[in-house]
Amino acid sequence: MTDDIQTYLTTEDLAIRYGVTYGTIKRWRREGRGPVYQKLDKLALDPRLPRVRYYLADVLAFEQTKNITPLT
Repeated sequence: MTDDIQTYLTTEDLAIRYGVTYGTIKRWRREGRGPVYQKLDKLALDPRLPRVRYYLADVLAFEQTKNITPLT
């Protein structure tokens, strides 16, 4: 599946979804907590697009596994 077809959230989107700061999401990533994410190669990426992506399917699976209800 290509990125154009798959829906993804940015770090900012995820922070809003959970009612936490951008820094908290980055910390979760560093600590191995939170949903699975994809970090794209910056050389292969349009600089206007986010480098870290959370695919919606992975976010929903994480929420179901951890019994989390998002704020948005």
